[in-house]
Amino acid sequence: MNATVYVGLGSNEGDREVQLVSALEALSRIDAVVVLRCSSLFESAPVGPPQPRYLNAVVELECALSPQRMLCILKQIEKDLGREPGGTRWGPRPIDLDILLWGSEIVADPNLQVPHLELHKRRFALEPLAELAPHVEHPVLCLTVAQLLAQLSPQDVQRCESTQWPEPSFPLSES
Repeated sequence: MNATVYVGLGSNEGDREVQLVSALEALSRIDAVVVLRCSSLFESAPVGPPQPRYLNAVVELECALSPQRMLCILKQIEKDLGREPGGTRWGPRPIDLDILLWGSEIVADPNLQVPHLELHKRRFALEPLAELAPHVEHPVLCLTVAQLLAQLSPQDVQRCESTQWPEPSFPLSES
């Protein structure tokens, strides 16, 4: 059965936008996955040790894979794009791909937690997610993405212009 899945993308090493575009292209080549929509790009201050600023986005997918299988594929994409496994926690990285939401499912196993455990605390994930899915409900907190975003304290996150990232595809009337 197909699920609507939201994946967060982030990069703060190398050409950040090229890294995000490369990840999007890799996502579009996965059998049993269809990329439906992309958010705008957002630049944000890093969480963790001192490091360069991040470029972030969210993509909406239709996925016929299991969450665990999708996680394995995302980890392989990260590796293919130059991410070294076992780096510094919250350290700089060329690419970071996180499953934020998997329909209304809750996944709790040692390697995967969905919804993402930190989603409700991270403006850099909620801002782009709210562009695509403001009315989607967090299955644990029972609040919509827009409500979660409204409750969040200010953080250093700004929408930014892109040169290679696809034009955002979201209903402007809902933003």
